[in-house]
Amino acid sequence: MVLTAPPLARAVVAGVDTHLDTHHAAVVTLTGELLADAAFPVSSAGYQALLDWVAGYGLIDRMGVELTGSYGAGLARHLRAAGVTVLEVNTADRATRARRGKDDRTDAIAAAGKVLAGSASAIPKDTTGPVESLRLLHSARESAVKSRTQALNELQAVRTTAPASLRETLPTTTGALVTAAARLRPDTARLDEPEQAAKLALRRLATRARQLTEEIDAAESDIAALVQAVAPTLLAATGVGPITAAILLVAVGENFARIRSESALARLTGTAPIPVSSGKTHRHRLHRGGNRQANRAIHTIALTRLAHDPRTRAYRDRRLGEGLSKRDIMRSLKRAIVREIFRNLRTDLAHPET
Repeated sequence: MVLTAPPLARAVVAGVDTHLDTHHAAVVTLTGELLADAAFPVSSAGYQALLDWVAGYGLIDRMGVELTGSYGAGLARHLRAAGVTVLEVNTADRATRARRGKDDRTDAIAAAGKVLAGSASAIPKDTTGPVESLRLLHSARESAVKSRTQALNELQAVRTTAPASLRETLPTTTGALVTAAARLRPDTARLDEPEQAAKLALRRLATRARQLTEEIDAAESDIAALVQAVAPTLLAATGVGPITAAILLVAVGENFARIRSESALARLTGTAPIPVSSGKTHRHRLHRGGNRQANRAIHTIALTRLAHDPRTRAYRDRRLGEGLSKRDIMRSLKRAIVREIFRNLRTDLAHPET
């Protein structure tokens, strides 16, 4: 759709408060004057109706959308496809909500105000390419991993509390216990007996764990193939495996141009140095914000390199000889890893910003 406006049409800015079933939009002028607000259904027709409604008040300069990674994802895709500049708007913090109150209209007006004030300047992730596919596959894998962990923990718990006549025949290590439990043959006609009920529970938990392992293996195979196609340079870096690469790709998004520098990537991954000097003490620490999954991926890469990469071990030894603490060395190492990853991602995701 091509949006047109009369030659002297005023420019407007819109803010959208997103929800599961409805989106509430507010339109303001560039001077902050409220023109109108309305609610629209969450559907393709609703997205287009919202866009047409905003365009009816003037030439759309920018639109701020809350929660573009969840409730606002569909709307953000629709607006970007129509050529509208979309900005990510953070939801109000608790202190602001407590002071000003909260409803959909207020939130939509506040979203538009943040766009005008420049406090909403982040470009949302592009969710129309293979990186979004990686996010979906990785999310399914993570769910399966958590479910398998829960099943294995429950398996050990049932073994621990099972009658001694059964418990003493079962191994204690998790892998061997899964194999042994899957071979149990409970007498379903005697489930009123705790031993037979324990056998059935153990067998079901072991079967579930095996099925989840097969699901995880299949997911990891799919993720590895997709990562190899999307980011071969990143995957070739020392210590970077398919899962850590997928986590980093999901964190930055398809439109890597929105990460304007390696410093921005360090801030996103929680590896930017923060000064914590006081008096005669001068030092830094890593800030505790950013994407925590991406931070964990960087930490995994650092540990892998310390264990297997001669250059990284030589760097650690040299810095220890200079008097640095292990914590400071790890901070410096993570920052260097982010610098390298930024170059790799820029090579792999060198798409023009749309």
